[in-house]
Amino acid sequence: MDITVQREALLKPLQAISGVVERKQTLPILSNVLLSVKDNTLLLTGTDLEVELIGIVKLDSVKSAGAAPVQSEGSITVSARKLFDICRTLPECTSLHLCIEKNYLVVRAGESCFKLNTLPAIDYPSLEDTEYQAQFTIKQAQLRNLLSKTYFAMGQQDVRHYLNGSFLDISPTTIKCVAADGHRLALASLQDLQIGDVNARIILPRKSVLELIRLLAGDDNHTISVTIADNRLRIVTNEYIFTTKLINAQYPDYNRLIPQGKDVAVGDKEAIKQALTRASILSSEKFRGVRFQLEPGSLRITANNADQEQAEEALALEYAGNSMEIGFNVAYLLDIVPAIVSKMLRFVFTDPNSGVLVEGAENDQNIHSLYVIMPMRL
Repeated sequence: MDITVQREALLKPLQAISGVVERKQTLPILSNVLLSVKDNTLLLTGTDLEVELIGIVKLDSVKSAGAAPVQSEGSITVSARKLFDICRTLPECTSLHLCIEKNYLVVRAGESCFKLNTLPAIDYPSLEDTEYQAQFTIKQAQLRNLLSKTYFAMGQQDVRHYLNGSFLDISPTTIKCVAADGHRLALASLQDLQIGDVNARIILPRKSVLELIRLLAGDDNHTISVTIADNRLRIVTNEYIFTTKLINAQYPDYNRLIPQGKDVAVGDKEAIKQALTRASILSSEKFRGVRFQLEPGSLRITANNADQEQAEEALALEYAGNSMEIGFNVAYLLDIVPAIVSKMLRFVFTDPNSGVLVEGAENDQNIHSLYVIMPMRL
């Protein structure tokens, strides 16, 4: 392998791959990135055996000091973190010359030269190819919005392993994304799609969801390809190939968790957010609880802590239901606010012992999102 590549072209995929590669690995080679050069293209691969990310870099014919361009094929693995740190700290618009000398990858950039230990490419593991049963295309921004509006409700190290991820319910015209952790539920649905004869129900692991949100933050109008197998999902963009194993489990019927209350309250989102933020300052650091006291036309929010301190906020609401007192984890409420585009929030209450439904008063470009938060005793 003997190539010349611009710093910026190498830095972006290395940054993305560093999120996939684990620093502490039982296998030393898993902390490495696989560099493969073929057909004037550099492929950078990182994996933790559950997720695999391949960055695609087209190599330009860069001439140095009037000499002929040097681009020869080959493969090698090298520390992902060290190569990323080298690229990150070099000046902008630097040309890097990478070549293999004996058992080292030599990186030259101007007057700088680095020799990195390598491991053989043949020993690098990969997620084996599998037969994909379903395939469709979708706008990059659409998939990212579905994940972004729900990811914060995923479980973290829950013994019910199917909660440690996001559930995708895919049909020919609709994609629903659901996340829940036993205390709250987030659901976003994308309507009026035309993705062909596709019916699939899959659970993406938590790490894969977080990586995809970062990965899909580029061109919103770009169309990506999604392929699904029994235990794999693969997403192909212009710059990356992302493959992940799926959680093999049956997701619970999320529709049964959506309350059917009748007492509806509508209020200004920004005013509610500011009131919750201020009240949270004096809430218990451990339980993060706030109390809602609903009266026709008004909402009073109170918080207390172990030092007997108290915060109280009063808001005007469009509410004509029964008087009610109910407690919530304020962090769960504040997580919802950035995910809702509407300027008005709509709360649907059933009773003090049942979950509350929260959604925007208006939909967001064919994406409808709703959130359920279970009450807490204060």
